[in-house]
Amino acid sequence: MNAPSTTGWQPGNPIPYIRQQIPPFAVPPYAGERYPAMVPATLDIQERAALAVNGLTGPLDPDKDYMLYFNANFRTHPPSMRHRGSDICVTKFQEALPLMRLASGSSLNDQVDPVWMASALRQIGPDGLVYWPFFPWVKVPDWGLGYAEEGRAALPRAGFYSVPLFTGRRLGAMTLYRQRDPSGPWDAEIRRIVDGLRGVAIDRGDYAYFPQGEFYPDQPRVRDAALPVGIWSSLVGWTIQGLAQYHRVSGYQPAVDLAGKLARYLVHHGRYYGLDGEFLPNYAGEDGGRVPAREGVPGFEPGPVTWKEYIHFQHHMVPLLGTLDHALAVGDGELAEFVRRAFERARGKGNPLVGYFPENIDRPDLQTSELCEVAAMVGLALKLSAARLGDYWDDADRWIRNQFAEGQLRRADWAYRLGEQGPAIPGFDPATECCDHVPERNLGAFAGWPSANDWGWGIMHCCTGNATRALYYVWEHILTYRGGRLRVNLLLNRASPWVDVDSHLPYTGQVDISVKQPVELAVRLPEWVQPAQVRVRVKGKGREAGFEGRYARVGRVVPGDVVRLDFPIAERRDEAWIEKDRYTLIRRGNEVVLIQPQGVNCPLYQRDHYRDGTTLWRQVERFVPEQQIEW
Repeated sequence: MNAPSTTGWQPGNPIPYIRQQIPPFAVPPYAGERYPAMVPATLDIQERAALAVNGLTGPLDPDKDYMLYFNANFRTHPPSMRHRGSDICVTKFQEALPLMRLASGSSLNDQVDPVWMASALRQIGPDGLVYWPFFPWVKVPDWGLGYAEEGRAALPRAGFYSVPLFTGRRLGAMTLYRQRDPSGPWDAEIRRIVDGLRGVAIDRGDYAYFPQGEFYPDQPRVRDAALPVGIWSSLVGWTIQGLAQYHRVSGYQPAVDLAGKLARYLVHHGRYYGLDGEFLPNYAGEDGGRVPAREGVPGFEPGPVTWKEYIHFQHHMVPLLGTLDHALAVGDGELAEFVRRAFERARGKGNPLVGYFPENIDRPDLQTSELCEVAAMVGLALKLSAARLGDYWDDADRWIRNQFAEGQLRRADWAYRLGEQGPAIPGFDPATECCDHVPERNLGAFAGWPSANDWGWGIMHCCTGNATRALYYVWEHILTYRGGRLRVNLLLNRASPWVDVDSHLPYTGQVDISVKQPVELAVRLPEWVQPAQVRVRVKGKGREAGFEGRYARVGRVVPGDVVRLDFPIAERRDEAWIEKDRYTLIRRGNEVVLIQPQGVNCPLYQRDHYRDGTTLWRQVERFVPEQQIEW
């Protein structure tokens, strides 16, 4: 296999790619219906998705084909962004951006999309693997073997490297490109990637895994490698999910076969979960996660002793989402049940009242959260509920309205005030760092280290990539339409081809549903509402509703009908322990409207406007996409 000759990227040079000639492709417009509307000024996922488009396209480097600045730090003067090896998390952004455009109709910074799509094609090597160039700041590829460490055989730093474990998000992005443009090159290109992954997987019959580390285009392929365990095994979760996403829309059997083998490795051999789904430490097992050297294959150590003992929340969540998507795609009840049990255990490791889940669990020291794990818990709650593997709609509703919604950056002023107290950046390097309107460019991104009452101080953009994808899960699952039957699962504002939902929560217990197509309508009641307390009116006339569990069955409605549901809502006071601190919460419905003590940098839950019970309104442009994509 011959790779293009290169000495690696240097500032001022074009980005090198392993592939020079790529097939033509199109960027179809995000077509749909747009119209003005007055809506209650409550949590609006379309609005949040539009803001997220800025958070996905703002923290990028236009001089490097819109490569991600992985870190944003608001404690420097001025606030800054920096490149890192984890910039390859841009693959998460590439998956999330089409989803946010579908949900919002936003065309902001749409010059980014064709560049990313071209980059995706140019990174596919002759063997089907996705290759990244060695940028100067990538001393060791994240989650690689660390060849630069003393005592290890050094491999050439020039050229390209591939980490198959990260390819799952790229598969997801390209699957979305395929769905939006079925006549484009994406099907053939995705199959090349799937086949490339199969070519480097170590197949053990019922299960398979990838050797830990990176591949080089001109190096021999390892056919006998140690089985990664603990946190190293968790990374196949991304790969499983990307394979499942592609299989679901294409039926490509090699994709689902590989996804199944990887899922069985993860669940039964990865030593990262107990038999009942309990979370195990990062480096579990008698060898502490050390992978010994074999002939032609360097060994590696897992890391500092303290890190070995940690139980990282998000790295347990990534595999669960991927495994669930695979299980649902193929009807594997055993794997789906494993995910459900693990989710149940995870729910008890944070605060389920507001959706605060710590970065590392069962630690004696205080742990901030990551929006990564909050987003994953929201995603699992929605997907498990939609598949009727459990009823977690109320969990999802609480988490969405509180820690998840508050984790999205919506103001820039406080970040500048925080930065004024910080030090100047030592040895500022314009090739790897940026100070240009950093807070504004990150509006719509998600917090990396929030506490229960404060947004924190910065971003690691894995959180933005994961949380924006979860925003789409929320938007998608507000409504479920199947064969003329429409279920409203979450009482949030939403426009759709069938109905428009205007939610007054938490001002008042009122939801208005404007009907656009004939449907059989059912609406899920919040957890604090009893069926006898609900009043249903259609075009101003009372209607008796039957009940199916928590769903009020409104029945047949036709275009022009306006369905109104009224039920009581009141404030409740909770004394809650959240990650080792005691807080007083005032909740109105499921929404926290006040928290004490308040935060310092950017206090959360500034929601006094909800408390007097009078709905405020705002003018918006609603968007209903022409294409509905199940994700």
